[in-house]
Amino acid sequence: MISKERRNLMIRHIFIAPIKEGISEEKVNEKITKMKEIKNQVPDNIQLTVGKNTGWLGIANAVSMVIDVKDKADFDAFLSHPYHVHIGETADDVFDISGFVISQIEY
Repeated sequence: MISKERRNLMIRHIFIAPIKEGISEEKVNEKITKMKEIKNQVPDNIQLTVGKNTGWLGIANAVSMVIDVKDKADFDAFLSHPYHVHIGETADDVFDISGFVISQIEY
């Protein structure tokens, strides 16, 4: 069996946030823009994709974000970065935080 270190696994962080009832499309788009800015604000090398769900399958009225980092240290740095912390502290302006779905996988 090959060790995880030798396989050069990366971390994928998956975040799904249901949008609160009655929130305007404008407010949702403003929040998505701020979430996209994470890529420019967090100094570590991350790949980021964020957008409103299509609703084709699964949760329809939600925003999803996928972030890829090279290792757990970069993931921890991303989580504790002041810009990310601010995004999290203001999430309930737009999102139903009780419905967050958050997961990480190694790939």
